[in-house]
Amino acid sequence: MIRKKDDAPQLNPLAQESAGYKTPRSYIRAATKAATHPFRASILKSLKEGDKSTVELEQVTGEARYNLYHHLNALEQVGLVGWTMKDNKTKLYHLETPNTPEVAVIILSEDDVKGKEEKFRKVIDALSEVEGEAIPNPEKITSAEICLYYTW
Repeated sequence: MIRKKDDAPQLNPLAQESAGYKTPRSYIRAATKAATHPFRASILKSLKEGDKSTVELEQVTGEARYNLYHHLNALEQVGLVGWTMKDNKTKLYHLETPNTPEVAVIILSEDDVKGKEEKFRKVIDALSEVEGEAIPNPEKITSAEICLYYTW
C-alpha cells in the first residue's frame, strides 16, 4: 500500500522492540538502518567490488579514518561486513554473505540505474503489480532502496 506521509499508520512503540526494532524510536531494523546510511552505503558499494583495506576505503570514500572506523564498526555489528588480517598488520574488509540472512538491502543509486532504465522500469512495474496499485511518477524515480526480510 502506498501512503502519503501524513496518513501513514502510527506504530505502537511497545510492539516495535519485540518486532525486531532496535529502539522504540527506530522504525527499521538495525541492518537496514546501517545499510541505508549514505556513507555506509558507499562503503558497501565499494566492498561489492572486492576486499579493501581501511587505507583503500579512505581513498575511495574521502572520509577521515576515525569516522571510517566508526562506520565500519556499525556495519560489522549488524553482520554486513567482516574482516581478515593480511600480513598480520592490515585488516581487509569484505561483505558478509550469511547462509540464513535476516535482511537483504538492495541500494540502487542514480548511476546504477543509468543505462538500465528499461530493466529498472520492469522492477517498478513488478512492484506496482505486487502492491496492487501503480507507483506514482515512475519516470521521476532515480534511485531505490529495497529491503527484503527473511523468516527462517
